[in-house]
Amino acid sequence: MGKYKKLYGTLLLGLIAIIILLTAVFSYSRSIEESYKEENINSLKELSNQGALMLHNEIKNKQNLLAELSHDVSRIFVNDPQAAAAYLEEAAERNSFKRIGVALTDGRAYTTDGIELNISEREYFSKAIRGHTAVSRNLDDYTDGGRIAVYAVPIFEDGSDKRIGVLFATYSLDTFRKTIEVSFFGGAGYSYVVQENGDVVVDSQHSESFKNFKNVYAALLTADPVNNKDSAEKLWQMINSKKGGYIEFYNGSQKYMYCSPIGVNNWMLLTVTPASVIEDKINMVLNKTYLLGILLIAIFLLFIWHIMRIHTRNQKELMDIAYVDEVTGGYSFAKFFKEAELLLPETDKKTAIVSMDIDGFKYFNDMFGYGEGNDLLRYIWQEVKASLNEGEILAHGVADTFIFLLRFDTREELLWRINDLCLHLNNYITKSGQVYKLSLSMGIYEVDGETDDIVSMADRAYIARQTIKNKGDTAWAFYDGAVRDKLLHEKEIESQMEKALAEGEFIAYYQPKYSTKEQKLIGAEALVRWRRSDGIIVPPYQFVPLFERNGFINKVDRYMFELVCRQQMRWLKQGLLPVPISVNMSRMCLYDPHIVDEYIGVLNVSGLSAAYIKLELTESAFFENISIMNNVIEALHKVGIKVLMDDFGTGYSSMMMLKNVAIDVLKLDKSFVDDIGDDRSEKIISNIIYLAHSLQIEVTAEGVETAAQFEFLKSVGCDYIQGYYFGKPQPAEDFAALLQKEFYDGSDAGADKKG
Repeated sequence: MGKYKKLYGTLLLGLIAIIILLTAVFSYSRSIEESYKEENINSLKELSNQGALMLHNEIKNKQNLLAELSHDVSRIFVNDPQAAAAYLEEAAERNSFKRIGVALTDGRAYTTDGIELNISEREYFSKAIRGHTAVSRNLDDYTDGGRIAVYAVPIFEDGSDKRIGVLFATYSLDTFRKTIEVSFFGGAGYSYVVQENGDVVVDSQHSESFKNFKNVYAALLTADPVNNKDSAEKLWQMINSKKGGYIEFYNGSQKYMYCSPIGVNNWMLLTVTPASVIEDKINMVLNKTYLLGILLIAIFLLFIWHIMRIHTRNQKELMDIAYVDEVTGGYSFAKFFKEAELLLPETDKKTAIVSMDIDGFKYFNDMFGYGEGNDLLRYIWQEVKASLNEGEILAHGVADTFIFLLRFDTREELLWRINDLCLHLNNYITKSGQVYKLSLSMGIYEVDGETDDIVSMADRAYIARQTIKNKGDTAWAFYDGAVRDKLLHEKEIESQMEKALAEGEFIAYYQPKYSTKEQKLIGAEALVRWRRSDGIIVPPYQFVPLFERNGFINKVDRYMFELVCRQQMRWLKQGLLPVPISVNMSRMCLYDPHIVDEYIGVLNVSGLSAAYIKLELTESAFFENISIMNNVIEALHKVGIKVLMDDFGTGYSSMMMLKNVAIDVLKLDKSFVDDIGDDRSEKIISNIIYLAHSLQIEVTAEGVETAAQFEFLKSVGCDYIQGYYFGKPQPAEDFAALLQKEFYDGSDAGADKKG
């Protein structure tokens, strides 16, 4: 009975949820409909008001023009009206008037197109001869019967207020119509200009407009006497009150019309759009809304059915998946967070959250296999578990990450426990009996009440751990203000990096390379610099490691490659003979299967020869995946791009590795150069160079700063030198000057170097 009661309760809740969802969908659709309608009517209002203002300004500009022409032509008009008309021909043509004319006080008129007529009966003439500026209503042209509007101003005797004639300009309503025929609502909208009595001044040629109508009120009643009766009355009230407003009417289909006063002759601009323009948008949204509602209901019903079907059978399995770590059999991170929330308030002792991982765990797996790697994780879990006291918990997360909660009274006690734990963990014996020295990184967050969110606490411990990751020996760090500041600084950099890339704030500095024997400039390395919009240079150490962690370095590398290609082409076009420039490529780029094609595409688009560009990859990139690396090198060699191994000697260098990768140049890391003077170090350098040469690999030494270093490297056959001894990284313009000096001024920049 209880089971059925629970079933009926679930079904009732589901039914209520569906009703609520349907009600919400209906209410939302209604609000969308009203919102879209209001939005489009406001758009129609804005378009109409803008159109009315544009017409008003057009008319006023024409009136001001005629006033100026009246003043200019008055002296000619006094003596010869026909000459005055001829004088105005250019103005008529320039300002798109059908004609301009001058009329004597008796109405006799002479026009720019050679017509003589009498306009004394025209209303605009009567107004103008009385001293007013006038714009006519819709008129029939005396000459050809075309529909026109006429602007008229009085002509005053020069230097007096005496009216001696009228200057008038005829404006074709076809030209007027073009002024208001602005495409809007996707070409579905159109406009009329009407007088206050509803008579049309300018009609529309739009396919859905009223055809051959004389009066807008009559046109409305003719189109639909029943539905348009109230609309025609409302429009009459708006026009006669000289205020704007909108109506809905029918002319084959429902339409919206907005009425805006132009401010001249009591004319009104009527802007029209079919209701279907709005309805189509509304229907599109509503259809998607209804479809989404149906989909949500279907998903909800399916979800209810699925939950009811599998809930009992899989409940324990789901709990195990969520809370049991499959490698150690202990807590998962999810279980740790749940238990930690319960444990935090249950003691008077202080609490610390510790985040820990193994440095170089990936390489341990590569050397000993994944089975041995899992054994190592279980060993660490067991040792940490054995060290815990009551009220302390431990969990294993992804890969080699662990998290545990410790209780303590003083920081000294906490550090003693951490150090004691490290001593137990440092030496691991593999199945084969080999002793492997573990290097651990630990981040410690002391719970201080600043946050009560266990996930945030774990994040802070993780952040502290990241600050000392891969130090080479077991290390720990506390989360504190400095760590927080570093995190905030990195967040600030990340918030700016995309904008900086888009706006070209990343620039190239070029550090020259010289041949050891001739001391001639033979190339350069392009080094990224970040010059912000305010001119401040951000040091590479502040952003390059961060970009390598978050993956943004891929975009920067691509950008720098393109930047250098374009710069080399500019130097070629300027007549400079550039030298090959090497550009750094992050190891993360190698995992992009399209990276080589992208770089080759950039090179082809730039038009630069592959002889002028090289790519540098760090030693660690070669070690991580030799197969991928060789494929990349082979593809680059096919198009003529040489490859350099950078930072040789800083990581997992292996002489045997050199035989497996077809690099062109090996770059000795600065750490080797710094040890010149030490007999053992010099022997190592000498033998590395000998071995590289035996494999047809050239050698460049980085970080050369003294004459003694240079002379030693020269003596052991090092091919190229890079460092402050010959030249520091410099902007493009300085490097261009160096090219000019080196190859065109007849001097030897390298030979002049004294240390």
